[in-house]
Amino acid sequence: GGVGKTTIMKHVHNRLLKEDKFKKLIWATVSQDFDVRRLQNDIASQLEKTLSDDKNTTIRAGELLEMLRKQGSFLLILDDVWSSFSFEDVGILEPTTDNGCKLVLTTRSAKVVREMDCKKVQVPYLLTDEAMQLFLSKVGQDMLPNPNLESIMKDVVCECGGLPLALKVLG
Repeated sequence: GGVGKTTIMKHVHNRLLKEDKFKKLIWATVSQDFDVRRLQNDIASQLEKTLSDDKNTTIRAGELLEMLRKQGSFLLILDDVWSSFSFEDVGILEPTTDNGCKLVLTTRSAKVVREMDCKKVQVPYLLTDEAMQLFLSKVGQDMLPNPNLESIMKDVVCECGGLPLALKVLG
């Protein structure tokens, strides 16, 4: 956590908003307390549609699948996935070259990536110099001339292990 997965995807999302590659961009945060109905509702609401509340998740999955089929090309970003689940059970259309749809998920778990049969793209930790630059951008460049503080800042940056979120918070 804190390596920048969500931040990177926000930049991708915002950049794609300016382009016409997809008819629809859909962002859903899955979270640790995964709930099929909530995810179905989140996706449907971004399609400006609603699913029936009184139907079971299998029927709702069929409804959502049809909504996505009718949508045309889309990018679905599933952020903060903690455990694997079946796209079919949710009603998520399988991306193919024919339908022009793409699916991206962020997760801390390589196991989730394997189980959901996704391509793994590792987000690397920041290098020491990059970490120091980020830390200084938050704490203030004017702190660096102080030799006593420089040693402390290097220790703090080292303890953060290249995690941007930790560097920003401590900075």
